[in-house]
Amino acid sequence: MKYIVFTFFFFSLFFVFDQKTIAQGNISLSITPPLLEVTIQPGKEVKQTYALTNNGSDIILKPKLIYFIPSDIMGNVTTTDIPAPDWIRYNPDQFTIKNQEQKIFNISLSPPETTPETDHFITLIFESQEPNSITDDNLSLYKTEIGSNILVTISKDGNPKKSAEVVKFKAPLVSDPLIPFSFEVLIMNNGNSFWKPNGKIIINDEEMLKLAPQNILSGYSRSINCLDGESLVDCTPKQKLIIGKMITKLEFSIDDEAKIYKSETTTYVFPFIYAIIILLLLTLIRYKVIFKVWRRRN
Repeated sequence: MKYIVFTFFFFSLFFVFDQKTIAQGNISLSITPPLLEVTIQPGKEVKQTYALTNNGSDIILKPKLIYFIPSDIMGNVTTTDIPAPDWIRYNPDQFTIKNQEQKIFNISLSPPETTPETDHFITLIFESQEPNSITDDNLSLYKTEIGSNILVTISKDGNPKKSAEVVKFKAPLVSDPLIPFSFEVLIMNNGNSFWKPNGKIIINDEEMLKLAPQNILSGYSRSINCLDGESLVDCTPKQKLIIGKMITKLEFSIDDEAKIYKSETTTYVFPFIYAIIILLLLTLIRYKVIFKVWRRRN
């Protein structure tokens, strides 16, 4: 039997959007919230309600909770086959959600008092496997998945240890003002709880680039972007670079903590392109002069 697989996950861990929607042919599902961040004390309970909305054809969905792991330093993640701990309770039975219908789905998190202080990276997935109406092949099935990530920190006192390390803050040693470049910012979370950096890049005490508040999971490193309004962008200087020595500082804190982490890099800016153009022009003029002198002598 053939399978056509359409997989849709919300795996961006930096912003909180209002809704995640998938649409493929006559499939149109959305889930709210697309990301849950929670710190919980062992022995306590947290409940969360999800809203599933169907703007497409009737569909049968089956929920499951599994772990995910970061797959690279860009914030992408990969789901595993490891089920979530049994202290995250939910109804695993499949259900039908009809066109223009909204379903409410509840989960409960209640780690026992002996639960170690660590993070859990979970994805709540709603999966459907239906006869394919997109192709003419009656033997085909299509698989639809929509998911919401859950970041759980277990902390006995509600104040988990948060710590950071700047793995890389890099810019070219030498640059030309006509050639744009971007700063490389790689930050590691060496604490036991996920967090977001809150900071900036300062160029020659004049221009400032704002770091994007992207989640960095405990035990992992992440390449951090900058913000232009609400859009993620590369950390590229916008102002015209001043010729000479350029000192750039990275400063950030963890969430709302007072400690400031710092790093610095130096770039020497020289107008190589202009210098090459001028050199070529001077060379051309010189050869013209030499050619004229040679013609006069001959």
